[in-house]
Amino acid sequence: MDRQQLQRHVDELRQELDRLPTDAPGRERLQQLVARIDAQLDEHHPSEPQESFQQGMQEAVTEFEADHPRAAALLRRFVDTLSSMGI
Repeated sequence: MDRQQLQRHVDELRQELDRLPTDAPGRERLQQLVARIDAQLDEHHPSEPQESFQQGMQEAVTEFEADHPRAAALLRRFVDTLSSMGI
């Protein structure tokens, strides 16, 4: 797995975000997470330490499980891919 796999997961998250109504609970938070992921995937300037980033993503999975299970599953796959890459 590589950066392309990570990017596919991010693209799936964006598609899920586009499916949510504009007033859906958690939509804004999901938008922030996608922006955070984009910033972290910038090869030249990661936005935060990797441990902090992964912990935040794992917390987001828990946060979205009840109201947005598909988004939570996509985030979980993203986190699992990072782990499998040793990141």
